[in-house]
Amino acid sequence: MRLLVDIGNSRMKSAVDHGGQLEPLTPFAWKGAFLHDTLSEHWLAALDGRHPDSVHVSNVAGDRLLPNLTAWCCEHFGIRPVAMRSTAHFGTLINGYAEPDTFGVDRWAAMIGARAHHDGALCVIDSGTATTVDLIDASGVHRGGAILPGIYTMRRSLGRYTAALFAADGEISPFSDNTAGGIAGGTGYASVGAIDRLVDEAREVVGDLTAIVTGGESMILQMMMNNEVVRDPLLVLRGVAEVANRAEGEDEPGLPC
Repeated sequence: MRLLVDIGNSRMKSAVDHGGQLEPLTPFAWKGAFLHDTLSEHWLAALDGRHPDSVHVSNVAGDRLLPNLTAWCCEHFGIRPVAMRSTAHFGTLINGYAEPDTFGVDRWAAMIGARAHHDGALCVIDSGTATTVDLIDASGVHRGGAILPGIYTMRRSLGRYTAALFAADGEISPFSDNTAGGIAGGTGYASVGAIDRLVDEAREVVGDLTAIVTGGESMILQMMMNNEVVRDPLLVLRGVAEVANRAEGEDEPGLPC
């Protein structure tokens, strides 16, 4: 049994890996949280006394969380997490960045997960605090990607730079008779419209493709996009699992404390 972890810009997502079957655990916001107590609250009850053989992590939060996560795992499991990194290639998947280690590890994990579970050319869309759109051709070459703000990030930006316009919630519709709804509609359609356009551009480059959406705003994209998409909330964790499979196949198990 393995524990897979995806530390994003604002939330931590995780799943228990039972021989390739992922059991998702409840995600939580890590900003402002006391991580030791939060991990105990969310993981210990869910694991119900089970101890993973290894813990594998995709982490985009830099050095802010990993030391605390390591200390917690050592205390409760007796092992240190293994943090995956972006590399020049993974199997037949080729990283398109000139400096592969600068490519976001969550994007790399999402592409690995997508490539492992889908054939042909792929457009991988991860939408949360930021939205990333990455293109992989049918041979596995990453053609590059785009980064834009997530819907709620756009809303927070309006709240910061305009007078009292921030609205955290509101129904996304094209035209509204109130400010909150106008902001919800404007930011929602701006994000969805940009992503739809990028998927169209991707088809111009590689031809037929499968578009896959993941992340906290993926359900909005699935409902609103003109392009047909496959939604997979566990895509990043599937990529972490693939990297863990490779590491354990090379006799690199969980690290002792």
